[in-house]
Amino acid sequence: MSYPKPLSQKTLDKMYKESGLSKEKIEFLGKLFDGAAALYGIITLKDLWNVYKEYAEKVPAIRLHRKDIIAFSSIARREEHDYYIYEIDELYKEEIRTPDERFIIYREVLDLISKAVFYVLDETAYNKPFYVPENLLDLKGHLVTKEEEELVRFIEEIQSNSPVLEKRWNKNISKPSPYQGKKLKEIFDLSDSEQFELDWVSGKCEGGPKKMQEKKVKEFWLRRGGAVSDRIFRFLRISTFTGWITPGDLVSHITRTMEDYGVILSLEDGKKFVSLFMEFNNKSHLYTNRGWTPAELYKIQMKDYNGPIGLTFGPGIQNAIKEGKISLDELKARMKEMGIKVD
Repeated sequence: MSYPKPLSQKTLDKMYKESGLSKEKIEFLGKLFDGAAALYGIITLKDLWNVYKEYAEKVPAIRLHRKDIIAFSSIARREEHDYYIYEIDELYKEEIRTPDERFIIYREVLDLISKAVFYVLDETAYNKPFYVPENLLDLKGHLVTKEEEELVRFIEEIQSNSPVLEKRWNKNISKPSPYQGKKLKEIFDLSDSEQFELDWVSGKCEGGPKKMQEKKVKEFWLRRGGAVSDRIFRFLRISTFTGWITPGDLVSHITRTMEDYGVILSLEDGKKFVSLFMEFNNKSHLYTNRGWTPAELYKIQMKDYNGPIGLTFGPGIQNAIKEGKISLDELKARMKEMGIKVD
């Protein structure tokens, strides 16, 4: 999935001048693209045109033509932004390239886990309506909620409490923990699996690449840089927003990652973590929901439906309930408040 390099500012200025776009339109389109990338994660220019029309019905806006969005995207693709702009045949080889089908893709969707995240998100978000807020043009980058801040603080303050570290794949192998008493925000070491991944792309492993893969190493530090608490939340957030992992499996993955650093969550802390995570999930404007929070989208989808609504918990949630990480009664009560019958 190659991507063209940025052009010089001199060349970009020339392209903008030749585009016929006014300064006002360029500024407006810049904010529109930033807002769409931040709120939706991925969106085609065809869908962005429809979002713009809905936005312009709510808020006084510069009059645009479809060709303006296409012209701006051709230049923005060669600039440095929080997003990429891909032709559809660069993502789906069997598709025929048309300007309307270009994708705006928020960088973290492709950069933080795997390029495959895009395809999971495109499939999950398909056919859902777009949330078009009046402050769309004010949105840019990582959108933070109060619930996210609370979850981040909780993860940062979690303390490593085990005197030994056990191998994830063999609990009979252990070593003294150098992290006991430290908070996750104070630990910067890589886990064994992370160190192996780094050594592999650095050309240090037998049977692996012969020399350092600089691009892969750069991508590794983008995903794995910072304190353990940063790495955990970075993975948790992008997985939640894109649907990369189900909530139940994600909770299990995060607790296993914590165990790599000697964190054994108490029953009380486990329940607290799950509760904060659920609040974060329910109050976030998710890419999978095209900018809607789960509660908002649920109300829209059920607006004209009068039949019974049922929900069956998947294996991840069932295991979390069995292990005591989630209170079944509390979960059922929340679902009941939303009008959902739980099987």
